[in-house]
Amino acid sequence: MSNSSPSPRCRARVLALTTLLAAATLTACSSDGATEDAGGTLVIPQQVGVPPYSFLDEGGELAGLLPDLSIALGEAMGMEVENEQASFENSLLGLQRGTYDWVPGADVTAERLEKFDFATTLIESYGFRVKDGGIDIGDSMDDLCGLSIAVTAGSSPVPVLRDQSETCEEVGNDPIDVQTFADQATADLAVKSGRADAVTATSSGLAHQVTTEPGVWKITGPIYQGIDIGFAVMKGDDMAQKLVEATNEIIENGTYAEILAKYGAEKMAIETSVLNPEPAS
Repeated sequence: MSNSSPSPRCRARVLALTTLLAAATLTACSSDGATEDAGGTLVIPQQVGVPPYSFLDEGGELAGLLPDLSIALGEAMGMEVENEQASFENSLLGLQRGTYDWVPGADVTAERLEKFDFATTLIESYGFRVKDGGIDIGDSMDDLCGLSIAVTAGSSPVPVLRDQSETCEEVGNDPIDVQTFADQATADLAVKSGRADAVTATSSGLAHQVTTEPGVWKITGPIYQGIDIGFAVMKGDDMAQKLVEATNEIIENGTYAEILAKYGAEKMAIETSVLNPEPAS
């Protein structure tokens, strides 16, 4: 075997090969970093059966304010959004397990603010509906005493109605039978089947159902609990501030107004998104 140095041509080939390998390695590293920097996919839970917030369209696809807003906010962040069906109760549990990146359409309450941060997106209130031709409920919360009310499990009206039930008993009236269900659709079904006297829902949801199901529902009873609605993340997650900034971006560029107008929800609009507003008393 010769101990002589490689020929100039051999050295040139080795240098060229080394350069190509180094360039390929740098390209691969750059590509990985770019993918991380550009973002990824956000998994967002959406409950169904709560128009105009979230529901299945005629083709069985998710539609509504919250799926559309989630996609728009993802785009503002440079991220893709994957909306998937989940009950509201499981949405918050999934957020705590790390399954989801945020939970849309969550009422801002003092209790929730202990565990979650919120970027406000909508304003709303709650009311009641019964079957068309059914009972009339007065305008006071005291008029709910003795009635059975269907409500979505884990939603903010649950403690309000339970507190009101205690108030009913304190003054000698019958308590409210607060019945919780996995989603708004099954709560509605409880009233349709006669299991409950009335169902509580957002004011926008009440109006939407009466309009889209004529002759089925009647709005009656008090309007209560004016409340901020936000997108929730775990306490201390910097995603909350990113959501505030993204929401304000789509408000400014007109996307927000277009989405609300698409579902007739202009009255729910906010002027500016804020982080963790003071909850309504």
